[in-house]
Amino acid sequence: MAKSDAPPSTLNVTSYLKAAASFERENEGLRRQVAGALSTTVAGWANVALDDITITHLSGAMTNVIFACEKPSSPNKKVLLRVYGPGTDAFFSRGEETLVFQQLSEREMGVGLLGEFDNGRVETMIDGATCTAADIRDPLISTKIARKFRAFHDVNVDIDRHPRILKNIHKLFRDAKSKVAAATSISVDFDAFAEDIGTLETMLAAVPSPIVFCHNDLQYGNIMLSSKTDDVVFIDFEYSHYNPRGYDLGNHFSEWCYNYHGETPHLGDFGAYPSVDEQRAFCRAYLEADGAPTAADVEALRTEANTYALATHLFWSLWGFIQATQSTIDFDFEAYAKCRWAAFQTRATLRVE
Repeated sequence: MAKSDAPPSTLNVTSYLKAAASFERENEGLRRQVAGALSTTVAGWANVALDDITITHLSGAMTNVIFACEKPSSPNKKVLLRVYGPGTDAFFSRGEETLVFQQLSEREMGVGLLGEFDNGRVETMIDGATCTAADIRDPLISTKIARKFRAFHDVNVDIDRHPRILKNIHKLFRDAKSKVAAATSISVDFDAFAEDIGTLETMLAAVPSPIVFCHNDLQYGNIMLSSKTDDVVFIDFEYSHYNPRGYDLGNHFSEWCYNYHGETPHLGDFGAYPSVDEQRAFCRAYLEADGAPTAADVEALRTEANTYALATHLFWSLWGFIQATQSTIDFDFEAYAKCRWAAFQTRATLRVE
């Protein structure tokens, strides 16, 4: 990783996020900032003419702002530049996330780190395409995701191995209650939410799930289809840590209900949750690393995933309420939060029969 003696730069993307016109035409200043950050942090990017750099905003990210950057020649011809969203340190430790990122990169489970600046970093780009909402429903791709999940869950990462989901939900509950109280435009019945957390704890206690290293945010935008290996690659490990296995699988199942590039990206279509047959196929592919699973094994894993999916609704609901008070990303976080909370209350994803 090459770094100059110049102090790290901070990229201000707020003006870009608020601009309706094209990035190239209306945000020349930000183009210069991006080029400057690349020139001081990434080998091969010093003294590249601004006109020779192609910078494309990748939509769909809800925590950070991400740009694909390309220049005419190697090394590091194509890179990914990630600008951290404001206030996101409320959700995870940046220091731990960088440690996880590096360890997974060493194990060839993710992408490489090329450089860092004050409020972001630069990563290698995978040759291939990001999954779409339709892709993760494709049986062949879904099978690859299930098998990659199993390999991911077998990785040993040198961080605290205690499960965090309930601890994190309680923390986000306190944070959301405080932030929403200061933002008078948002109304949430936190007494009712506290009761739902208690209900969730009782439900999870009845369904044991092994503790493994989890991605915790495997939506379609965090899955790449590699053109080199014809396999899937998981990316974006900001929320990754040890958790019950069922939480990771249930979170992915719940993400089948969202299209972040559709007309209503903040609203889930819970009729699109994997059918019983689709769940069985996924769970069977996941378990096949240990040989042919029994029908009972498959059903037990389905129960895990469907039960812990309820925990994902409360976690992302609280996340959404917090983001509604602080994020500059163009997304209806409040409506998203209320949709996820409603999914918990109606048990919309609890398909166990």
